[in-house]
Amino acid sequence: MAAPLKARDARAEVGRLLAGVAGERCVNDALLVVSELISNADRHGGGLREFAAGVEDGHLWLEVADHSEVLPASAAHDPLVPGGFGWSLVRRLSVDARIRPWTAGDGPGKTIVVSLRLE
Repeated sequence: MAAPLKARDARAEVGRLLAGVAGERCVNDALLVVSELISNADRHGGGLREFAAGVEDGHLWLEVADHSEVLPASAAHDPLVPGGFGWSLVRRLSVDARIRPWTAGDGPGKTIVVSLRLE
């Protein structure tokens, strides 16, 4: 897995993967999930460590690794506090979302692996 420098790089990679493979709605959903995962890795996960994406058996899979052991969670709805909906959105748009904790030479972290159906 290689880490793109910005969320836009990850979106561009996913856009290339899905060109001619998925419909507009599916592509838009995938790009939204990519944006959420990369943004959350930067904001809450100590920075993006690695990113990978691929298409297999009618699904797009994404792997986003960061430097935090803290698991994503959906925030309680508070109309006065912005945000907190990203993880719920990722889970709603994905057919599968898993979290793999790990420890490497430079410390602990996690990898989030999601799968989206290409229809």
